[in-house]
Amino acid sequence: MKRIMLSDNELAVLRVLWGASAPLSRPEILARMSKNVWHPNSVHRVLNSLMQKGYVQVEGIARCGQNYGRTYRAAITQSDYMADVALHAIPDIPEEECVLDVMSAMVRRKNITEKTIAMLEEMLAQRREELRQGAHEDTGKK
Repeated sequence: MKRIMLSDNELAVLRVLWGASAPLSRPEILARMSKNVWHPNSVHRVLNSLMQKGYVQVEGIARCGQNYGRTYRAAITQSDYMADVALHAIPDIPEEECVLDVMSAMVRRKNITEKTIAMLEEMLAQRREELRQGAHEDTGKK
C-alpha cells in the first residue's frame, strides 16, 4: 500500500508510539511528548488522522483517571515507514531499482562502520535464505 507523507505533528505522535513497549492512551501519549505543549484535543485529531491513513490502530480500552479511553499502537514500524518514504520519494521508479539506489547511497556514507556493514550482511544472508526456502516450498506444492 502506498503511504502518505506525514506532518510533523503526526510524526511526533508516531515516534512516541514507536518508543513504547505497550499500547498507550491519549494521556500517556501527551505525557511522553514533553517537548511540545499539546492540547488534548489536538492529540485526538492527530490520532484520528493517523488512523484514517492506516498508521495507528486502536488496541483496546484502559482506565485513564476516572474514565476509560482507547489505547493506541503504531500499525507500521519505524523501519517500514522509513522504507516507504524512501521508496515513494520519487514516483514511478521500480522498487528494486530504488532499493539498490538507496542502499548504495547509504553504505557509501562516511559514518557507516564495519559493524553496520556486518549487520547488513547478516540481514541480506537471512533474507536470501528466506527467499530460497520460499522457492523450495513453492516447488514442493506443485
